[in-house]
Amino acid sequence: ALAGGLAPAAAQEDRAEEVIGCLAEAVYFEARGTDARSQEAVAHVVLNRAQSGRFPKSLCGVVHQRSQFSFVRGGKMPSINTGSLHWRNAVAITRIALDGKWKSPVEGALFFHARYVSPGWRLKRIGSIDNHIFYR
Repeated sequence: ALAGGLAPAAAQEDRAEEVIGCLAEAVYFEARGTDARSQEAVAHVVLNRAQSGRFPKSLCGVVHQRSQFSFVRGGKMPSINTGSLHWRNAVAITRIALDGKWKSPVEGALFFHARYVSPGWRLKRIGSIDNHIFYR
């Protein structure tokens, strides 16, 4: 009986780690090397999308949604050096984003791109942080 009682807790912990992993992947691939505020804002875009009703409801669904993030190729993620400082920072930023205490200067952003690209979007620009421009 004890093992049966632990299985749901272990499954819940696995799901939590999967969610952290998905969000950290987005932060890692989209914002590694930028300042913490920019990384946090990128994480919040994923969180905002999951809550918007316009995108998949799960964070992993948002991150893996087709044609949304350039690092997802054919539904697959590139490999990550999980021992790197950039990955550890992405996981730390993810945990901060998930605790909900950080106030984003680009609150409500659903889209972003790096400054060096110009996608020609007709969206409302709401701000920029470090190397990213954010839109609603």
